[in-house]
Amino acid sequence: MYMTIPACAGTTTSLYRMDPRVKIVAIFGFVAVVSSLSSTSLLAVAAAAITGLALISGMGPGQLLRRIAMVLPFTGVMLAVFPFVVPGDAVITINLGLLTLDATDQGISRAAILSMRVLSAVLAVNLLTATTPFSDLMQAMRSLKVPDVFVQVLEFTVRYIFVLSDEVKRMKLARRSRCFQGGGSLLNMDAFRTLGCLVGVLFARSWERGERIYSAMLSRGYTSSCAAASVHRPGWVDFCWGGAILAVAVGLRIFESGILRGSFY
Repeated sequence: MYMTIPACAGTTTSLYRMDPRVKIVAIFGFVAVVSSLSSTSLLAVAAAAITGLALISGMGPGQLLRRIAMVLPFTGVMLAVFPFVVPGDAVITINLGLLTLDATDQGISRAAILSMRVLSAVLAVNLLTATTPFSDLMQAMRSLKVPDVFVQVLEFTVRYIFVLSDEVKRMKLARRSRCFQGGGSLLNMDAFRTLGCLVGVLFARSWERGERIYSAMLSRGYTSSCAAASVHRPGWVDFCWGGAILAVAVGLRIFESGILRGSFY
């Protein structure tokens, strides 16, 4: 069932050797607490802290930037739309002739806060997946009593991402062997028609391959339930690392609540 999806960080670091169950609780606890922050400065501190952990764990700056790039379309849309749809005090006015758009200070602030929340959450989840092999991550979720149907859906989703990728590569190879010349803009009708045919054939071939894979699994005794493998108990080092990750988020939340004197505003 499991694919060979290795972790991307250094295998000799403490975060890599950390118990996956403690790591899952710490990372998702971090995301939950940080998502409640409403200060861009404190959110920036949280993002910087998790970035530092990622670099310590052995992730290279280039690899980290490629993973961060995944959130750019989402945050870019928020930064482009929110300033013009959230009511408030106009700070920028764009005149488009028949249409006048006002960017408000409240909208810019809301977009910045949401973008920083998304960035911090994505960095934290990427740290989890980069320092934990996929099979260990799934077994840890089962040990934490996560519903088995959720774990299996996640397993199959990741598995079929590779199935789709493999089918696309085979189709591209078949097209090249027939001297197919690609290129062109999507505004070109021929290119658009070719893309539509590619998507349709990809769906049909992936469906057929998925059915063959499922039949092969059933012939090997697959059932819808999987027992969690026995794992060792977490050590004090694991709890120290998990507590430190949670302490950063909780400390920032306490600081923002005003219990501690001072502010980053």
